[in-house]
Amino acid sequence: MNGQRCLILCILLYALMASSALAAPVSKISAAELMHQMENNKGKVLIVTFWATWCSPCVKEMPGLVSVRNEVPESEMQVLGISLDTSTQAVENFMQQHRINFPICMDGGDVGSTFGVKSIPRTLIFSRSGEKVLDHLGFISVESFRHVVERVRRMP
Repeated sequence: MNGQRCLILCILLYALMASSALAAPVSKISAAELMHQMENNKGKVLIVTFWATWCSPCVKEMPGLVSVRNEVPESEMQVLGISLDTSTQAVENFMQQHRINFPICMDGGDVGSTFGVKSIPRTLIFSRSGEKVLDHLGFISVESFRHVVERVRRMP
């Protein structure tokens, strides 16, 4: 009986930790910080998506990013969302409701302009060497994400 209680307690603690990881607080990021992260990410494919909770094509695209994030090991690929929302709470709620499994930061004020973001969704994909291999404006299907990521993963 004590073994069952311990097992149930462990399962509940694991579920609590997993749900809190999905609902991590959202912080602001500057263009300089993003560029630093991109430099530190060399050796991995990097997807940077500019989006907002009020953008229906952005919301439609999120399940594809979650799927691709699940399918490719973190040691090979990173995904980073840059929200153009004004409400941190709206983004945190969205992340929790949609079980977003990658970090999302708020634009600290200069990220969108530095990267020339005028419309969303906008997706940038970088190779392991840091070369920008895709700069796409508009919705991307999960099949297209998979195809591009697999192609980029095979690049030297």
